[in-house]
Amino acid sequence: MEWMLTLIVIGAGLLVTAFAAWKSGQPKKDSLNARWISRPLVTVIAGGVLMLALIHAATLLGVNTDNGRYRP
Repeated sequence: MEWMLTLIVIGAGLLVTAFAAWKSGQPKKDSLNARWISRPLVTVIAGGVLMLALIHAATLLGVNTDNGRYRP
């Protein structure tokens, strides 16, 4: 169950990060309407969630991520 949820979050994080980065690079329309969502902020937040999911996947694989600290 943990793997399935982790892989779903990794996939969704990749899609949202790539889409938001692509849309933030597009030229802006000249419009009087304000945008409700800042796309560069969405890119950063989705990238952060993606990094946490990748670290979680590495931990599930058994990679030690505690910088050499001793754990009894």
